[in-house]
Amino acid sequence: MSKVNYGIDAPSIMRNLIVFGALTVVAGFAIPMLSDNTILEYISYLIVLVGLVFFILGIAMFAYGLKGKYRTRDLMLSKIKWTGNEKVLDIGTGQGLLMNGAAKYLTTGKSIGIDIWSSKDLSDNSINKTLANAKLEGVKDKIEIRNEDARSLTFADNSFDVILSLLCIHNIEPKAEQEKACFEIARVLKPNGTALIGDYIPTTEYAKAFAKAGLKVKSSKPYFTTAYALMWIVEVTK
Repeated sequence: MSKVNYGIDAPSIMRNLIVFGALTVVAGFAIPMLSDNTILEYISYLIVLVGLVFFILGIAMFAYGLKGKYRTRDLMLSKIKWTGNEKVLDIGTGQGLLMNGAAKYLTTGKSIGIDIWSSKDLSDNSINKTLANAKLEGVKDKIEIRNEDARSLTFADNSFDVILSLLCIHNIEPKAEQEKACFEIARVLKPNGTALIGDYIPTTEYAKAFAKAGLKVKSSKPYFTTAYALMWIVEVTK
């Protein structure tokens, strides 16, 4: 029987960080063995330190993929006071982690996931995998999937009670377009609705964009111990 799997985020970047970090550490330790030059010895310490930083970042990404993303999902969903009839939008749903998680809280509501699926952003990333996960989670009748750009959503104003997004907005290029995505989130969020946006970069700029769009910023802060990796979450209401 198939098992639900939400993939590893940015697998090539994770692999490169681990490999480059490990090789750099080895090179740093090797330098003093090849020369007794004092200056080179101090340089080797710096090389080892740089290698460790890259290696730890790679391992953190792996830990996030295995456990941290599920802890982050649970934290985000716990911030919503669910009634069961909410209309939910998951922006950059990937394989459906947040979309399916939200759907489990719903009775008459609907959880919609949008994405422009890319394997470089998430391992084995495809609409078919997203649908398969929804079926395995037992929420296929409560979800809907669309291929959409976060900067130009086709939904009407004030459509959603809850909007979620995890590790998506930073992918929008050029960076100036990220503000446009935040404005779209503000546009389609219902009055008294809540949006939670998580990313591996500080969410300060997202918070500024939401405030500019007229939303109330409740918090924008890091959750490293929850994600086991770099993670900031901004929570806003309308």
